[in-house]
This record gives sequence, structure tokens and C-alpha cells, in this order.
Amino acid sequence: MGFFFGRPRQLGVAVIFSVIIFVIFQFVYTDDFALTGHLTESIQIVDACSPDALEDVHNARPPLDPVIPNIVHQLWKTTDISDYSTIITASCESWKAMLEPSNYTVKLWTDDDVLKLIKADYTWMLSTYEGYPHDIQRADVARLLIVHSEGGIYSDLDVSPKSAERIRCLQRLRFQAIFSPTAGTLGLSNHFFMARPRSPFLEWALHEAKRRSSRLASRGILLPYLQVFWSTGPIMVTAAFRQYAWLYNTPRPDIGLLNDGFIGSVVQHAAGRSWQGVDGRALNYIADQAGLGLIFGAVACFSAVAGLIFMATRYNTRAPR
Repeated sequence: MGFFFGRPRQLGVAVIFSVIIFVIFQFVYTDDFALTGHLTESIQIVDACSPDALEDVHNARPPLDPVIPNIVHQLWKTTDISDYSTIITASCESWKAMLEPSNYTVKLWTDDDVLKLIKADYTWMLSTYEGYPHDIQRADVARLLIVHSEGGIYSDLDVSPKSAERIRCLQRLRFQAIFSPTAGTLGLSNHFFMARPRSPFLEWALHEAKRRSSRLASRGILLPYLQVFWSTGPIMVTAAFRQYAWLYNTPRPDIGLLNDGFIGSVVQHAAGRSWQGVDGRALNYIADQAGLGLIFGAVACFSAVAGLIFMATRYNTRAPR
């Protein structure tokens, strides 16, 4: 216990304080666009969708085609998804079983397919795409490119459909894009979303991802999980939307955000998170159980304890016997 008295005690306090400051900095690396309150004032919250709400669309003459095409896009390294996960089953077949009878196409994109698309139509993103250090960053950008190019629905392999009727309903709400939520209505997630072809917002988000790729090294983000979220993941998408709405100085009624209580009736998210390391799994568990707001305190406490234990161990090892 001698570590907690005298100079070692002061050193321990300094370590704890430094670690807490470091962790808080790692979260506050994101700019004001990503963390400024809820989105309810600038985006259309979608908390219901039923055939009754679409009566005017169904009765239109001539009949209106869905703004968002009947195609579901998914991503994997190759066409062999048997090695996707040992815990959950990839959702390709569940999408096919539910939607193909209603004239939908379910398309699995491979790394080679994405690279061909970029070289053909998005050469300005090629160097950025190839320069990412993490595969998940390429996957994050790939989903935006694919849906921007062809329109339709994007679903992670750990997301399964629950209601074909609600999915069809969402497609016909005349939005240019609809996103799943993260942390209530605090942000936009990219594990499930849909958009019309050439969505202006998706193009904006792609340019924001490219801009952030050149700034990542200078941001001082050391946790890989946060590097991904800031550069290509939900934090980037949320910040891109806030910038997009701010640029036009108006709420965006053409972009929808699914209510946290409603999305569970549309899709089920098993949260495979196969790409995440220990840092990501720990933070996600806290977020799932208690909400994003408690991550700050929890991480600070965990980091402080870890720092204290580390310093105590070093001191006890070096102390004369």
C-alpha cells in the first residue's frame, strides 16, 4: 500500500488525471457537427409506416414507382460467406426469402466488385479507398458508393429483415435517403440505410469521408475503434448530415432517420461486429446497455483504474525489498 502515500501517491493521481484527459480527448476529437445535440430539428424522424399512410401513393395514376429501387446490397470479401462469423449466420438468405418473392434483387458485392465500380465511376475516391489501413473503412465507404451508384437498400450481414411491408412502405415515402439511428436520435448509423440513386446527400458524405482521410493522422486518435467511427463510420455520416443541413440552412425533410423504437419492427440487428478489437467491443457493450452518454464516464473510470494498476505494478517492482 506504500504506493498510495507520498510521492508515489502524487504520481498516481497525475497518471489518473492524464489518462482521463486522454480518453476524453479521444472522444472529443470529433467536431461540433457530430456531437451537437439531437437531430430532431434538422431531420425527419420516421416513427411509423403503414399501408394506410401510403394511400395517396397507391392510388396515384399512373402508379408511382418507389423512389428507392427494389434491390438489397450487402458486402463481403468474396462470394464465400461461410467464414463470415462463427456466432451468427449471414443474413443473405433471410433477405432473399422475404423479399425476392416481391420482385426484389439481393446482391452480394465482393472486394473485387467494389474496386471495379470505383475504377469505372469514382476514380476520385480510388486513392482514398486503397489508402485506408482498416478493411472496415473500405467497407464503410463501399456501401455509400454502391447505394449512391445504384440506389436501393444497404444491409450489413448481421442485419435481417423483419417486415417486408414496412420496408416497401419506407421506400415509397419519397425520401432521398433513410438511415437507421445510433444512440436514440443522436446520430445516423450505416449498418442499415436506403437511398435513391445519385442521392445528393450520399455524394456529400463520400466527399466528407475523403476529406477526413487526409486529416486522420493529424487528429491524434489512437483507439482504432474511434479512428474508424470518425473517418468513415457513424460519426462521419452524422457530421456529414449536419454539415449538409447547415449548408442549406434548412431542415432536411427529404432525409429520414428511423426512430429507435420503430426500427426494431423493420429489421433486426445482431451486431456481429467482427471487425472490432477489444476497445470497440467494450465501448459497444457499454453503449448497448446504458447509452452513448455513459461511455465517457465508464471509459474514464476504466482507464483510470488501468493506469493506477499499471503504475502500482511498476512501483512495486522497482521498490527496494
